[in-house]
Amino acid sequence: MTTPPQATPDPVPSPSSDTTGVTTDTVQPAQESPAGLKRRRRLLILLGIAITLTLGIIFLFVFYTERRQPIPDLLPVRVDYPPHYLFSIDGVNQPMGVAVSPDGTKLYVAEIDGDRQVKVLDTDSGKLIREFAPPTSSPSERAPVYLTVDALGRVYVTDRLQHAIFIYNGDGDYLDTILDSNTTLSGYVLKQAGSLPAGSIYYYNIFMSGVQYKLGGESEWKVAPPPTQAVWSPLGISIAPDGRLLVTDVGNQESRVLVYPAGLTTATSRAVLPLEPDIFGAFGNGSGQLTFPNDVVVDARGRIYVIDSNNGRITVWDANRQYVFFFGQGAGAGGVGLPHGAYMDGRDRLFVADATDHNVKVYNVAGDRPVFLYAFGEEGQRDGQFNYPNDVALSGNGKLYIADRVNNRIQVWSY
Repeated sequence: MTTPPQATPDPVPSPSSDTTGVTTDTVQPAQESPAGLKRRRRLLILLGIAITLTLGIIFLFVFYTERRQPIPDLLPVRVDYPPHYLFSIDGVNQPMGVAVSPDGTKLYVAEIDGDRQVKVLDTDSGKLIREFAPPTSSPSERAPVYLTVDALGRVYVTDRLQHAIFIYNGDGDYLDTILDSNTTLSGYVLKQAGSLPAGSIYYYNIFMSGVQYKLGGESEWKVAPPPTQAVWSPLGISIAPDGRLLVTDVGNQESRVLVYPAGLTTATSRAVLPLEPDIFGAFGNGSGQLTFPNDVVVDARGRIYVIDSNNGRITVWDANRQYVFFFGQGAGAGGVGLPHGAYMDGRDRLFVADATDHNVKVYNVAGDRPVFLYAFGEEGQRDGQFNYPNDVALSGNGKLYIADRVNNRIQVWSY
């Protein structure tokens, strides 16, 4: 029997070898397409942005919880939208003027009714801290209206009955009086006594028969004749960014503005004699004239804004006290009815309390011409409504304090 031949299998290719006998793989990896590379790059970029935002949010949260500062302080963004109502501080009697301490913890409120004192309130809670008034005066002998605070925390209060400006420290302790446009009480006592040692005490108001004073180191009280005061009636008051003190004078058919040098608000000595203010403005309704100006403020460029109340407008003067123009007169957006107290913030926003429109109007005055931004509030007695608002002040943490006069309260708003 014959055996059939066996089929010879095809040779199987063997892996290649190098001279050392080590087997090598000649298969090459697949290359990623350009579209895939672009997609991967985009995903990495998005992932980086997400991580950055997450870390930023975590940082702000930790920073805020540690410092307990309001968000407007942490994020210095431009705010051109109206504030919102927070709460009201009741228990004040016809509040006229408001001011905030440099550290933002104290609110000073001048009352024209009741005991006619200045109340010191906690800015956060509204809790009463203290009350103060001119020494030796009774409620019927005083009428505090507007006030301002200097960089050292001293409080300046205009008084319509006393025709004077009383000066106190931040706690409400009496320091001095500006008796008229050119004289302080400390300067008058210095002139009478010949010296004014540390620790000297002096009191005077226009209803007293003489000036009572006791020099430092002495136990005996002395009496000097009452000073001869020039006729004036200080009303609005503010301190410019450079420290100058500005006062409106509405006495004896006067409608003018007095500008005192910064030395008055920055000096530690209380005996300032004589005072030599620059004066501008005159009574009337023409260009460069004023009728019962209620307040005055200064912007970052030194321009002066006078709240020309009875003329229903705001007049603007340059840094050299030369009249430039007026705005706000007439109906329509930005027009004022009876403007009273005002405040200029650090971004040159001008806040004006409009008594008869029962709101607060806000203007951007950073440019060459004012731009009306908005008004907030309306007439009424409910939250966020006003009844003859008289003054406004802004604290460093973005809170607004408005003297809601006839409603006998301070309204607190916030950005």
